[in-house]
Amino acid sequence: MLMGEAASPAFADTCTGDNCVIDSTVQTPAGLITVSTSPGNVVAVHLTPVNPKTIVIGLPFTLPAGALVSGCPGGCTRTTIETTGGLVTIDTILIPPGPPGSPSFPTIVVIQIHPPGPCRARTAGTTVTFTPISVRG
Repeated sequence: MLMGEAASPAFADTCTGDNCVIDSTVQTPAGLITVSTSPGNVVAVHLTPVNPKTIVIGLPFTLPAGALVSGCPGGCTRTTIETTGGLVTIDTILIPPGPPGSPSFPTIVVIQIHPPGPCRARTAGTTVTFTPISVRG
């Protein structure tokens, strides 16, 4: 079950050409999140991680709260950011350090979106890009 859930309303409000950037960043336990959207509802989410051993996973859908882990040992948090391209959800899983001399575990961040339509998720390092898929029918 996720320990905390924070809603951070954020809207694209500064545009340069085709790219609109949310002026404020959102702090998560894993680091700062910056979100940008385009007029075509392409949403890019970038994490500036606190822990260099951070693993970022992007999903083109949103998992239900508590779906990732049960009883999350180090603390799990969920942060949501509302954008014009959909509701972005960031689940952070922190694994507590072990005894001295043992290897440290990475922080796991799952960045998801609840888009108005189908989309693709592409993860490159600590950036996830969600691109709408046009459905013809």
